[in-house]
Amino acid sequence: MSYDSIEDAFNYISEDQPGDRRAMVHRVTGKVFLASIKAGFDQTPPEADNDPDYLLIPSRQDLDPGKGLILEFFNNHAQSEVPQVKAIFSRSGAFRNVKALMRSLHLLDLWHLYEEKRIEELLRKWCQDNGLSL
Repeated sequence: MSYDSIEDAFNYISEDQPGDRRAMVHRVTGKVFLASIKAGFDQTPPEADNDPDYLLIPSRQDLDPGKGLILEFFNNHAQSEVPQVKAIFSRSGAFRNVKALMRSLHLLDLWHLYEEKRIEELLRKWCQDNGLSL
């Protein structure tokens, strides 16, 4: 089974509105099946919903640790800003305002690399937790 095929399906479902797309992987064969309500196609076999060997691949929203990941990033890369980040999270528009802070500190590119690496780690852990050997 290829991690790349799982990651491609993960990105496919994460790029659209929650609930429009889904992807499943067959635990035994490693074959990935895609579906999209908006596009009107569904590759998943009829038995997939009732067979425990078919796993629904999570979306980014399912894996994204959100605030925790941002605080972890600031603890590692701009510890002096942690109190300000915590204050930002107490108001509306937190993610937009945190990204503005990252931009002003010239940390936005580093954040994107950090976030991408952590999301990959979480997706690989999901695979391991679900018995998918990569």
